[in-house]
Amino acid sequence: MDGTNRGGRDRAFLTTAAERAAFGVGTRYVRAHDLAVPAETPYLEALDDARREICHRFVRGILRGEPEGLPESQFVARESTVEPAAVPNAPEPLSALDGAQLRSVVAALPEACRRFALVPFPASETALVVPIAARHGYDRFRLVGPVRRWSPERATTLLDHPVDLVPLLEREGAFNDAEQADRIRTEVAESVANLALGRLAKTVFSTDLADEADGAESTGDPLEAVATGIRAADGAAAFERIVTDGHPFHPSAKIRRGMSPGEGLAYAPEFTGRIDLRFVAVDRGYALETQAKTMGGDQLTNRLCATFDGLEGALERATPSGREPEEYAVIPVHPLQYHRTIPDRYADQRADGRVVPIPDYAHPATPQLNLRTVVPHGTERTPDGPRPHLKLAIPVQTTNVVRTLSPHAVTNGPQVTDVVNAIEKRESLETLGLLAEPTATCYYPPGGPHPSGEGFDDARHLSGLLRTNPLAHPLVSGDSTGVYPVVASSLVADSPATGRPLVRELIERYATTMGIASLEDAALEFIDRYAAAVVPDQLRLLCKYGVALESHLQNSLLVFDADARPTATLVRDLGGIRVHGGRLEERGLSLEPYPESDLDADGEGDLYRKLYYALFQNHLAELVATIGHDPGVDERACWKRIRERCERAFEAIRDEGDVPEDRIRRDERALFEDPTPHKALTAMRLQGKRHEYVTSAVSNPLSTTGRKRITRSDLE
Repeated sequence: MDGTNRGGRDRAFLTTAAERAAFGVGTRYVRAHDLAVPAETPYLEALDDARREICHRFVRGILRGEPEGLPESQFVARESTVEPAAVPNAPEPLSALDGAQLRSVVAALPEACRRFALVPFPASETALVVPIAARHGYDRFRLVGPVRRWSPERATTLLDHPVDLVPLLEREGAFNDAEQADRIRTEVAESVANLALGRLAKTVFSTDLADEADGAESTGDPLEAVATGIRAADGAAAFERIVTDGHPFHPSAKIRRGMSPGEGLAYAPEFTGRIDLRFVAVDRGYALETQAKTMGGDQLTNRLCATFDGLEGALERATPSGREPEEYAVIPVHPLQYHRTIPDRYADQRADGRVVPIPDYAHPATPQLNLRTVVPHGTERTPDGPRPHLKLAIPVQTTNVVRTLSPHAVTNGPQVTDVVNAIEKRESLETLGLLAEPTATCYYPPGGPHPSGEGFDDARHLSGLLRTNPLAHPLVSGDSTGVYPVVASSLVADSPATGRPLVRELIERYATTMGIASLEDAALEFIDRYAAAVVPDQLRLLCKYGVALESHLQNSLLVFDADARPTATLVRDLGGIRVHGGRLEERGLSLEPYPESDLDADGEGDLYRKLYYALFQNHLAELVATIGHDPGVDERACWKRIRERCERAFEAIRDEGDVPEDRIRRDERALFEDPTPHKALTAMRLQGKRHEYVTSAVSNPLSTTGRKRITRSDLE
């Protein structure tokens, strides 16, 4: 069986079916870019790193998420030599770990390991030995070196592939059923193989930037280097391409179920800056078309025909005999969907003219991080503004879900846009912009399918949504040339120019432009300005209007001025927000979301789980951990600055006097409480849960006690 540990593998051996499937693709990619001879070597080397990285993410998820069925993990300081029992009151088999064995375990730990976790698996009579270099905010552990297996009867062995964790977890009853165990085994294997491919792209990006810079004078601006040196539809889209490692801590971070490795090279942003956007026409009697009233109320078809020269003529040529083009709604379609799903799923609809592919028109576009949102080429600043982004449906699962586009998103996006526009007019938000979704369309038979009924998949597989280009937002478009909205995920990714995190490059530029001698002082000022750009207005939306944004790293775009100062943030994906109907109605606003929408918040706790997790535990925690690790900044001081920005934001809301004090206090307590709930993604995935949260308790760096638990020794 793939992935069985036999005490250590040949690192150059292809272990799983996913690795074997990707091997030829990786070799061809290396050869095409003339990266090495022999061409097989770079993929095999990247594979070794990818196995360890996904294994680390999987184990970190176990440590933070406390999956069902597992005994509590034990944490031991490296210098511990306790005898006769190394871990007092420990569960089996750790009760058998004596001082002598502990010293043997410690001897095998890497030098950078300060403490280690022991994760017991009683049913297998074994335990994981997890070396920890540092503990960051919200108990995010930075692991170092390989994870090992210890048992009382034999020496420790390497656990160098994440699929080897699956049988251990299965014997402890951590999965909801055997089918889910098999699914996770496949997912982590694919994640390893795809991450290894993604790591190859880093070398290509570095080569591209070197070629661009050859003979040209460098401006010293790390953002300009990426925006102009990485091929993409525009400068902002270039930052999406350098994020090669996927979700920062999901064990299935790089799965693309339903997309082969070869298709990944054709359509994934780390490998290509250009795919061919396609279009399909749908009989308007079988289409759901939605528009935001506050943005002109124009249908998606009209917007598409106005945006793409030649599309209207192509629609006329594709219209069936006896029908008029006006009888059809046009939907943008991903090429994978166009060539694979449309011919198969909609065969009957094509036969009777309800669904009509438009064969002789395509337009180049750059795919974004989530694969399905694309940036059309030709987005230079023009009198009409840059072209909008398009969110498409694709038959591909990333992390937990297949990335189709449901009638919920088609219905809710324009409605939320109207509400957001109304709020922005009232509040004059100075540092927060929300990217509008003014119009959308999907295939929709008369009467519409119920989410659990027949035909719902047909609706969500043929759908498209238009989103405002961030370059057109006033927080960006009013600034000077060379200002880019930068996806936050790219800040914690490595810069292709230097191989160091992009945020490190920004802090160094900030120190230079602001005349700050100390890198640590510059980092603290930078994080203070960053928090000022992302936190206050989002807390205002939550407290006053009951709107919780899903502003994690992938959904947030930061605006920096020429001095590398963070000035504003843009948040995209209105379908991922939560709205508290009661709070919104107090402001004279309302929504009528599609039935069974997740958009409706189930009480205040649902708001907190959405915003506080996405913004603080995902977005800011990853940024601070990256800053604290690389420049050697005291992470506790960073969180103190962020806490102060939160406190000022709540005080500003108090001073306005139109929000009940008890509500402000509840929102504050939920943000600052210690410990605080953590969305346990790994535990959720083991149980096969997508929308039902599984939580665990983690220390909160925004609280005084939580910061104290992150000691200086944790971070050095």
